Amino acid sequence: MKKSLLFLGIGALLLSSCAGKDQKKINEDSVKIADLTAEYEEATNFNDSLMLLMGDIYTGLDSINTQEGLLYNMGNGDAADRRAEIRRNLSTIKARLAANKALLASMEAKVKSSGNENSVQAKTIAQLRQHIEQQDAKIAQLESDLTKAKEEIGNLNTQVAETQEQVKVETQAKEEAQAATVAAENEANKVYYAIGTNKELKNKGLLSKKFLGATKVLQGDFDASYFVTADKRNVRTIPTNSKKVKIWTNMPEGSYRIVGEKDGPKSVEIVNPDKFWSLSNHLIIQTD
Repeated sequence: MKKSLLFLGIGALLLSSCAGKDQKKINEDSVKIADLTAEYEEATNFNDSLMLLMGDIYTGLDSINTQEGLLYNMGNGDAADRRAEIRRNLSTIKARLAANKALLASMEAKVKSSGNENSVQAKTIAQLRQHIEQQDAKIAQLESDLTKAKEEIGNLNTQVAETQEQVKVETQAKEEAQAATVAAENEANKVYYAIGTNKELKNKGLLSKKFLGATKVLQGDFDASYFVTADKRNVRTIPTNSKKVKIWTNMPEGSYRIVGEKDGPKSVEIVNPDKFWSLSNHLIIQTD
């Protein structure tokens, strides 16, 4: 009986001891599970953040590509406004890119300090860093192209202004030359005619005659204002309002004729202007 009680006591002690060890093991496992769960959640959150960052970086790349398209497809009319818009957009993208760069550096440092870095995360971070560097380079290129475009447009504007000024000067010179040519032609084609009685013509100095001497035409001083100025290219008929007409200046025969009714007023009709005015550009007509 005593032996049975002893064995029962020893069995109880053994069971009690085993139960204690199992509970301790359970507690330790619970702690490990909690730690693993926390680590898993942290890793999941980290990966989610990494994916969000990746999406933002790729969005930034799309934005840069959009600005690049705007830059290289600008029209002349809105070039200045478009360049200003692109600069503002690039400034916003750069600020966003700088924030992403800082966040990526922070995440990389966090992974390294945790000692739990894995190859997938390392590769992802390296790829994202490369994309950011590419975006930095592309933004720098776009800004450089913007500056060059502004300089080129400035040079073109200067060239256009200079060309316009040159054209203006050349046009003015051409117009002045044409005006001078026209003026010279008009001057060369000027002719003068005077109509009056013998007495009137003598009084104006157009005719002069000494006693028993020959009548001289346009000898010495004469009153030039008495002449009518005409253009030999246009004048064809000179009315005299007189029945008697005599031409004193030496006009070639056959280059003109006296026309009019027999007892009516006569006119001088020029049939060959070049020949008519070839010897003199002054015509004196006596009407008595």
